[in-house]
Amino acid sequence: MLVLNNINAKVGMYLRISLEDGDKLESNSIDNQRKIIYEYLKKNNFNVVKEFIDDGATGTNFERKGFKELLQSIENKEVNTVITKDVSRIGRNYVKTGYYIEDYFLNRGVRYISILDEIDTYNDLIGNELLPFRAILNDMYSKDISLKQKSSLIERKKRGRYIACYAPYGYKKNKKVVGKLDVDEVASKVVKRIFKLFLSGQGTANIAKILTKEKIPTPAMHLNMNADKESKLYSVWKSASVKRILRNETYLGYMIQNKEKTISHKNPTRVYLKQEEYIKIPNHHIAIISNEDFQKANKILDEKKKKYSYSRKEKNLLNDFLFCKECGKRLYRTEKKNGEYYHCATRTQYHLCDNNNYIPYKKIENKVLEYLKKYIHQYSNKELLVENYKKEYKKYKTNIDGFNVEIANLSKELNKINGKIDTIYNDKLNNIIPIEMYKKFSASYKEKRVNIDNKIKKINKLIDDEKKKIKDLNNEEKKINNLVEKFCNLQSINKDVLDEFLDKIYIDKNKNFYINLKFKI
Repeated sequence: MLVLNNINAKVGMYLRISLEDGDKLESNSIDNQRKIIYEYLKKNNFNVVKEFIDDGATGTNFERKGFKELLQSIENKEVNTVITKDVSRIGRNYVKTGYYIEDYFLNRGVRYISILDEIDTYNDLIGNELLPFRAILNDMYSKDISLKQKSSLIERKKRGRYIACYAPYGYKKNKKVVGKLDVDEVASKVVKRIFKLFLSGQGTANIAKILTKEKIPTPAMHLNMNADKESKLYSVWKSASVKRILRNETYLGYMIQNKEKTISHKNPTRVYLKQEEYIKIPNHHIAIISNEDFQKANKILDEKKKKYSYSRKEKNLLNDFLFCKECGKRLYRTEKKNGEYYHCATRTQYHLCDNNNYIPYKKIENKVLEYLKKYIHQYSNKELLVENYKKEYKKYKTNIDGFNVEIANLSKELNKINGKIDTIYNDKLNNIIPIEMYKKFSASYKEKRVNIDNKIKKINKLIDDEKKKIKDLNNEEKKINNLVEKFCNLQSINKDVLDEFLDKIYIDKNKNFYINLKFKI
């Protein structure tokens, strides 16, 4: 049976394959999907076609390039019909797959067709009723594949096969034997030198400076990771990187894997595991560092850590609020004979920032106290507070009034369309117009009705946002009144004051302060 409006449909055909989802069969290949869809298009008289492809993208994650392009084309009104070989091509997460097919597509007037599942949201097909069950089965299949893959990876790790994408710095993957590590002659020399410098008395920060000055490629640069990275710090060795090398037992010949895992097959977020869960195999590859040197280095690191933890004073109250205005990085504390100072580490360690100031902590505290006093005094003036409140309230109220006018106009247009639909329906019943013409006009009017409904929904959402702003404004006005009364006699900085008022403090290269508060009024 010929499906309605096929000739004028703006089709987006979506193709996806991923080995992670177990798509190993030829029947799931991109070419085969394309062949099935084109045969269907030809048979059902579809014309306009745009293709969207994700080759190697898992169905459990919807952050896919091709899928995002499809959604953007829908938003741009370039696509109003989506066709896939089967539902699993859209996704294998049943909650999100159901959302896109039964909510997102529907609300935007987009027709969805799954050929093999016999689903067509434009027509009442039996496959439509089975859609939720198919999505759940696809999700269960994906979970099963994920568990099997994880189990397989664990077994391969236990057998001593190195399976990470990159070899640890100082080693390289053997090109002939899968999972075997060979010594990287270039990087291993850097590792040995780091241990030698450290054991001779150099600190990790000084070692990082030496390597940076000599323009020795960082581990990321050596592996050509993030080759298009523009950050100036990409070519800079850091103290933390040196410390990680000094702590890494890989250089003793151990293969250490299984340090982290993903939360689930739906959530790619990685979490660190406990050391007892690591897979650690001795004598896996040639050691770069002797056990004696490694133990000496780590003993020194442990002593320094212990000493630092004892000598380190408690954080100042403003410590976590201080940032460099020039590069955006956090300011660091330095203790000198005449007191504590804050400075930009990006400047002092890497010379990649113009802010070379050392600001006394006492000066920062006084500056913030002075600013807060001025702020509180300003808003102790109730008339000024009310005036500012009225300005903000009027702005939000004007926006709401404008949106309500838009909704009124759209509602009138919607009533006209409904009237036209009733008219052509009566004309069809009275044989004034043929059924094919009725179907054509009816489909066109219904599409317009869906578009108007969507516009009204969006505007209602904007109205809700403006009302929330007014509600927040009311709460904020009351809160400021309470805070002014509570802190009107402010004489010193304390934790309560900072929690209530302060957001961030930026200091630029000219020692200018930019103090951000938590309030908008």
